[in-house]
Amino acid sequence: MTRPITGGRRRGAVLGRTLAVLCAATLVTGAASAAPLADPTAEARAKIRPDVTAELKGGERPTVLVRFAERPDLTALAEIDDWAERGRAVHRALVDTAEESQAEVRELLEAEGLDYTSFFITNALAVPGDPDLLTEIARDPEVEGVYLQASYEAPEPTVEPAALAPAAAAWGVADINADDVWAQHGVTGEGIVVGSIDTGVEHTHPALRRQYRGTQPDGSFSHDYSWFDTSTARATSPWDGDGHGTHVAGIMVGDDGAGAQIGVAPGARWIASNGCCASEVTLLASAQWMLAPTTRTGTQPRPDLRPHVVNNSWGTTGPSTSPFLVDVTRAWEAAGIFAVFSNGNFGNRCQTSSSPGSLRANYSVGAYGADHSISLLSSRGAGEGGETKPNIAAPGVAVVSSVPGDGYATSSGTSMAAPHVSGAVALLWSAAPELLGDVQATRRLLDGSAVDSPDLQCGGTPGDNNVFGEGRLDALALLQTAGVGRRDLLRVSGPDRYRTSAAVAARFPAGVDTVVVAAGHDFPDALAGAARAGGTGGPVLLSRPGSLPAEIATQLARLDPARVVLAGSPDVLSTVVEQQVRTLLPTAEVVRRAGVDRYATAAAIAADVPTATRVVVAGGTTYPDALAGAALAADTGSPLLLVRPTGVPAVTLAQLERLAPTEIVVLGGPGAVSEDVVARLRSLDPAPLVRRISGGDRYATAAAAAEDRGTTSTDLVLAGGQAFPDALSGAALAGATGAPLLLTRQDLLPSATAQALGRLDPGRVVVLGGELAVGRTVLQRVRQLP
Repeated sequence: MTRPITGGRRRGAVLGRTLAVLCAATLVTGAASAAPLADPTAEARAKIRPDVTAELKGGERPTVLVRFAERPDLTALAEIDDWAERGRAVHRALVDTAEESQAEVRELLEAEGLDYTSFFITNALAVPGDPDLLTEIARDPEVEGVYLQASYEAPEPTVEPAALAPAAAAWGVADINADDVWAQHGVTGEGIVVGSIDTGVEHTHPALRRQYRGTQPDGSFSHDYSWFDTSTARATSPWDGDGHGTHVAGIMVGDDGAGAQIGVAPGARWIASNGCCASEVTLLASAQWMLAPTTRTGTQPRPDLRPHVVNNSWGTTGPSTSPFLVDVTRAWEAAGIFAVFSNGNFGNRCQTSSSPGSLRANYSVGAYGADHSISLLSSRGAGEGGETKPNIAAPGVAVVSSVPGDGYATSSGTSMAAPHVSGAVALLWSAAPELLGDVQATRRLLDGSAVDSPDLQCGGTPGDNNVFGEGRLDALALLQTAGVGRRDLLRVSGPDRYRTSAAVAARFPAGVDTVVVAAGHDFPDALAGAARAGGTGGPVLLSRPGSLPAEIATQLARLDPARVVLAGSPDVLSTVVEQQVRTLLPTAEVVRRAGVDRYATAAAIAADVPTATRVVVAGGTTYPDALAGAALAADTGSPLLLVRPTGVPAVTLAQLERLAPTEIVVLGGPGAVSEDVVARLRSLDPAPLVRRISGGDRYATAAAAAEDRGTTSTDLVLAGGQAFPDALSGAALAGATGAPLLLTRQDLLPSATAQALGRLDPGRVVVLGGELAVGRTVLQRVRQLP
């Protein structure tokens, strides 16, 4: 809740009542124990920081910040892979905690008719600085402390007008090799949103208009969720009364489309708030808005629309121990937002790093010139607790960028260096989306790819010192260190198993001969169908039992196959589904292949194969082995038959005798397919060659199968070994394209899979399913494998 904050002396009705009860309880206890009574007023006043007390004694009545102790545990929420859900979960946890812990103080303030501003992002209230009021508030056991607002400012850069826009990439863009990233990887920041907390932005500037998220396809503007004005003007569209913010935004994303390449990531979009730097309250309001952007009226928060990166080119003129911006950074990180801070323009002495960049929790940037010498302006470390500061250095001397009035100017300072890093993170996350939201991994990559710049005047080492930090920013090395370009990653997925199946089918050309439709809730029928579909060059599509999902119907119509095989009985795929298929494809042959159980259904599907020199056999109770078997079978057009762990069903035996293969490949170890079963297969007449492919677990078995079959494709299909639906469609895709199929855990790449990936060395890994099936950490590992 936000209202204009006023002063005044008030009595606390609510907390007064609470205090009276607590005191009464204390008196009863004291009578029994004769222990000395604590002075609640003294305890409350101890929570009020000395600088607040000094201001109040001097007659000042500043707006102060009341910080509450309670903090939600965001650790598990930071592990949520889905960007939108992660943001909503973090937002919900912060809001719930703030509402609960602030309740009594807010009730007091409202009962007294006082206005206040509530911040869920740091669990704090901005309240009038009245001595009696603050003492009463501090009595609340939920209150951790009462703080004076810290003073921040945008560092004063040196600015010189530029007569013309640059005709090519600005020197800083080229120095960090961002233009090489564009040329070599075709990445300019697409899909990434950068946020700027600064003095505002001129959104109509030719180098920034196209990149503004509020710009609509017709060239008009919608400022909801893309602009937040903290000033008293409450402007409904972006503006910049200073020019600093427009210059910073240009360094991140600026490009006028006519040669003025001033921005590191011109394909990214930007949003902004002019929270810098009237007060710490306006900065907190901006930080909170970045976590959950709102409409122009401050309503309907949308944490799913938060930016991926937030640039903060501002700081204090001196050291600050204010905890509020540490709270902000931790909340942002939990939500997956990468925060970049300037390290200050108070050089060239040591110990000049300015807060919040100097804080251990924050990633800060120093500035160097075109000759790679550190700028005289650039603040040096160390930072909080002896932390090496800055963390990294970037171009920050005579940097040309956009300024209000559609113009350009050169400016110097760490304010110009920080947005180079913000833009580089945008490039990285655009090129390697599996890193998106992984703040710590991204920090490590920035540090590990920086160009060492020895300078020990303020301590440290040649590779990590208090002048350059880890070294000079190199965007191309950043992507290379992350494995970008080593092998491509393509995730094919949908919100559920059916839409993932449709997404995989979309990779097949129209006019395929055969499509198999199988039930998405029952893996054995679908696996046998996948082998058959892939063997004929077509996909397997998953359906609900009672109706054909709309996305599946769309793909069936597009594929327009000559033949559709329904894998499973009407109990699994209803006659309604069959009729929907017939209506959709009136000229196609629609057949059902089913049996009384999974073994009979697999046999019925195999009956469509007239002859086969090889048959793949897998356990009917072990999905992962059978999944690998389906891909192996599909690759050679071989049927897949299922057996029980200790016996060969009669229907399976009948098909084996009919086909009389010369080779039978058994997938899985003796626990899945016993030696008795293998012996029975060898006893067939004529006797086939029977060989087993297996490993220590499902992942090793899939790896052995993939390497056994070899590859005729530069692709490799990677599927989750713990969630069969997404992987089902992959078996047909792998078989149809000749690509190996490997399995992985959701959060860890198994060693057998990693080793097989290294040996097979695919040019591209096609990942089947969403992040709940194959998580981001797995993809990071895949991309970085040698």
